[in-house]
Amino acid sequence: MHHFILKLSHMIDNSSRYQKTKSFFRSLLEDVNYPYKKYFDYFMIFLIIGSITVLIASKTVDLPRWLIDLDLYFVTTVFALEYLLRLWVSHDIHKYILATSQEENRSIRYMALIKSKLRYMLSLPALIDLIAIFPQFRIIRLFKLYHYMHGTSSLFQALIKKRFEFIFLGYLLFGIVFSFGTLFYALEFGVNKELHSYLDAIYWALVTVSTVGYGDISPVTDLGKIISMFGIVLGIGMLSFVTSVMVSAFSERFDELRNSDSMNHVHKMRNVVIINGYGHLGMTIAKKLRINKKYEPVIIENDETKASLAMSDGYNVIKADGSSAKLIKELYKKNNILAMLTLTSSDIDNIYFILNAKSIYRDCVIFARMNHSYLLPQYVSSGVNEVIEPYSVVDSKALHYVKNHSVEKGKVVVFGYTHKSKQLCKILKNEGELVTIYENSEENHQKAIDDGFNEVFFVDFEQSKYLDEIPLHKEDMVVCAMYNEALNVYHSISLKSHGFEGEIVALSDSKEDNRKFILAGVHKIFDMYEESANLFVEMIENSTKERKS
Repeated sequence: MHHFILKLSHMIDNSSRYQKTKSFFRSLLEDVNYPYKKYFDYFMIFLIIGSITVLIASKTVDLPRWLIDLDLYFVTTVFALEYLLRLWVSHDIHKYILATSQEENRSIRYMALIKSKLRYMLSLPALIDLIAIFPQFRIIRLFKLYHYMHGTSSLFQALIKKRFEFIFLGYLLFGIVFSFGTLFYALEFGVNKELHSYLDAIYWALVTVSTVGYGDISPVTDLGKIISMFGIVLGIGMLSFVTSVMVSAFSERFDELRNSDSMNHVHKMRNVVIINGYGHLGMTIAKKLRINKKYEPVIIENDETKASLAMSDGYNVIKADGSSAKLIKELYKKNNILAMLTLTSSDIDNIYFILNAKSIYRDCVIFARMNHSYLLPQYVSSGVNEVIEPYSVVDSKALHYVKNHSVEKGKVVVFGYTHKSKQLCKILKNEGELVTIYENSEENHQKAIDDGFNEVFFVDFEQSKYLDEIPLHKEDMVVCAMYNEALNVYHSISLKSHGFEGEIVALSDSKEDNRKFILAGVHKIFDMYEESANLFVEMIENSTKERKS
């Protein structure tokens, strides 16, 4: 017998017709992305609603015999066939037999196989499908709707994930109801005319604990009333527990449903650009792509606040970890993604995103934000197509502007030797330009001296007359590059109020403060996000042209 089963398993495994047939029915029954499933679902929903309608109408109206026979025989046959098909596709028995063919203990192997089938048959969905076959239990067919209504099915699965909490709640409810019911029975039986049996006491306890309170049975003794009050208080606590568990389950599932819906939209789009990280830079690039109208930005963001902001801005948002392999595979199901940008403020996260995407789809185009230039070798090794360091972009733009000024006018005065201005100051110094640096941080003041700058001064910007200590001429250019943007705005307006007639330049990494810079009298703003976004859009356009050619 074993040899016959093994031979049959080999035959089934080698039969492409069998595999295609089973794959077709599995997709039709279980795969929500299968194009024909929705038609099957509509048909089954129609049968269920029709069957329940016939059941209800037959109670009050004389229906035609053919309609009743159709419900009894045709609908029942369809549900029976569907149950058998679900049982068939639930496991690949032949694969299990072939995989364990070398094991000696055949009885244990076949017992495990039988248990796996029984486990499915005894599951709640399978039991509902089985009971719903029989016409006398037609009302149960309503519960089959979760198979065909994807949202309902998803919520049901969300509740299943919280089964431990619900099992605990069930034990708790059972203990409380029977304890209170027993106490109520002992105290009220023979005294309370409405209490006729122990079942009535259990019924009263359940109604009280659930806070429904029909009022058909109520306590008449003082101790009974005290028991009722305790029952109500415990009931409120249990309701709160149930509510919190269900809200938690549904909230998690709603995120999955939202992501699934977003992914379906992505698959229907053209010229998609994935943006991993919706910070200031991601926001600026997304706006530029939307204005461009050639590309459709899709945001990946795991932070709830940023994801909500992106949604409110009207973008298609996938709330997930960008380094998820499953997410990348799902995104590349359709050949509609032109490029992916990873723009988080963490180089580790960006590099991990690149490695993950390249390991799944080697030919994908990825552009990255690099936050620290010394990590360039790691980015190159990860396979990134191009990187941009936002501060370097600002510095290079500002460098060209400042050099033109210094040739024509006076010296360059820099407020703040920070990450915004270090590279700019070093290049200017190496090219022989005169740079004067003012700092209010002792650490940054010392760094500037260590880097070889001669004109470095420590100034307490908290003093109201600090500008009187700084000799400035109208030929000079002042570059505001402090860490604190509010301090940069303060410098700008202070310079103007003290009659400074030279140019004021701001190196900005906070888009919200640009308007304040303009009002404070700044002549030129080099916005890290604006300049970097322009370069990213340019890289996307160049990549698209290369792809088409």
